Amino acid sequence: MKKTSLFTLLAMLGNALAAQVTILGINDMHADVDNLPQLASCLKAERAKNPNLLLLSAGDNRTGSPYVDSGEHPGAPMIQLMNRLGFNLSTLGNHEFDSGVEALSYCLNLAEFPFVCANVKSSPEQALYLKPYHIFERDGVRIGVLGLVQIGDNGMPDAHPDQVKTLQFRSPFETARDYAYLREQCDILVLLTHMGFEDEVKLAAQFPEADVIIGGHSHTRVEKEHVVNGVLVTQAENKAKYLTKITFDVEDGKVQGRKFELISLHTLPKDADMQAAVNKVKNNPYMTRRLTTITSDITNRESLGCLMADALRYSVPSDIAVVNMGNVRLENLPAGEFRVEDCYRLDPFGNKAVVFKATGKELIAFLNAVPATDHHGAPCVSGIRYKAVKPAAELQPMRITEITLSDGTPIAPDKYYTVVTNSYLMSTVSTLPADPGTAEDMDGARALMLYMDGRDCVDYSGVSNVEITIE
Repeated sequence: MKKTSLFTLLAMLGNALAAQVTILGINDMHADVDNLPQLASCLKAERAKNPNLLLLSAGDNRTGSPYVDSGEHPGAPMIQLMNRLGFNLSTLGNHEFDSGVEALSYCLNLAEFPFVCANVKSSPEQALYLKPYHIFERDGVRIGVLGLVQIGDNGMPDAHPDQVKTLQFRSPFETARDYAYLREQCDILVLLTHMGFEDEVKLAAQFPEADVIIGGHSHTRVEKEHVVNGVLVTQAENKAKYLTKITFDVEDGKVQGRKFELISLHTLPKDADMQAAVNKVKNNPYMTRRLTTITSDITNRESLGCLMADALRYSVPSDIAVVNMGNVRLENLPAGEFRVEDCYRLDPFGNKAVVFKATGKELIAFLNAVPATDHHGAPCVSGIRYKAVKPAAELQPMRITEITLSDGTPIAPDKYYTVVTNSYLMSTVSTLPADPGTAEDMDGARALMLYMDGRDCVDYSGVSNVEITIE
C-alpha cells in the first residue's frame, strides 16, 4: 500500500513538472479594424481550449485606418480595441511613431498590457512607459519576451525623422546580445521583433538562446515551420488576416517539443461584441462622404502612386510630383465609390507637401536616391515618365536611363523645374537639390480629396509612368 502511494505521489510530481504553453502571435495589424471581429472569434475559441495562452503583437498596430489614425489621440482607438481583445504584450513597430512621441506616450498609458522594446530610449522629460522585456508565468513555466524594433541606415526606425528626433535608438542586433542572460531566467525565451523577416533570420543565427522569434515589418506569411540555428522564426502577414500559434511542451524547465500553426482568420465568423465595438469606432459620417467613382479596379501600387502624384501636382501647382512607393499604403483599390476615408487609407501619414526648384540633373539624382531611402521600389511620378534599370543584385542601386516630360520632351540637365514631394523624402533622401524647398499647408490625403471631389468618375487602371528593366 505504501509503494502504491509513493508511486502515485511521484506520478503527480512528474505531472506538476510538465506543462504546455500556447503563444499566439500577430504582426502589422495596421489598424485594419474590419478584421478584428474574426480575430475575436478565433481568440474566444482558443481561450476556451487554453485560458492561460499569451497573445502577443510584433508591432505596427496602427497606421492604415482613418478611424484610428486621425482624431485627438491618433492610434488610441486601436489600443482600446486591443484592450478588449485581451492582448498580453506588444512591441513597437516603426509606425507606432507616426504621430510623434506625445501621441505614442498617450497610447502606451492607455494600454492595459505592457509594451516592450529594448533598443529605444527616451529622455526623462519624455519618459515612455516602456520596458525592454517582460517575464510571464504560466502553469509554473517562465516565459520571457524581449522586444526589438528595426533601425534603418539613418539610425532611426522607418518613420519621419521629426517624429523620433528626441529618442535614442540602438542596433537591435547589438542590443539583443545584452539580454542573452534572460535564457537563464526563463524556460521559454521569445524575441518579439519588428525587423523584417530577413533580419529576423539573421538574428536567429546570432541568438541561439531564443526559442522563437515572433516578427513583423516585412508582412511575410510564414506558413511552414522555419527554423534557423534551432530558433523558430515566424510572421503572420499583415492586417489581422492570420494568427501564428506556437505550442510548447515544457518539462523540468526545458522545452521538449513545440508545434507551429498558421491560423487563417478569413473564413471565421465575426464576433458580435467586437463588431459592435468596431462599428462604434467607425461611426464618423465625414469619412464616408463620396468624392467620386472609380470605374475600374486599380490592381497595382504604381497606378495608385500615379493617382497620388497627380493629386499632389494638382493641389500644389508644379511641373513634377514625386511620391515614394512606401507612401502608397494600399495594394489595390476596387471599382466603386471613392470616399474621404479612402484618401486617408491611401496616405495616412499627414506629411506636408514641399515644393522646390531643381535642375534636370538634380531631379535625376533625387529620383535615383529615393529607393535607397524608401526600400519599397521605384518612386511614383506625375508630369514625367522615366526608364530605369534595376540590377538583379539586391544591394545595387537602381539607375535611371531616360527621363522625359509627359509629352515626350527630354528633361534638360540645366533647366529648372518646379517639383513637389513630401516632407518625409525631403528629410531622409541622401541626395537633395540645392533648393531646400518650401513646406505647403497641404498633405497627401487632403490633396487626394481636392483632386477627386466632384469628378464624375476616375479611371487609373493600368496607369504607369515608370518602365523598369531588370539587369
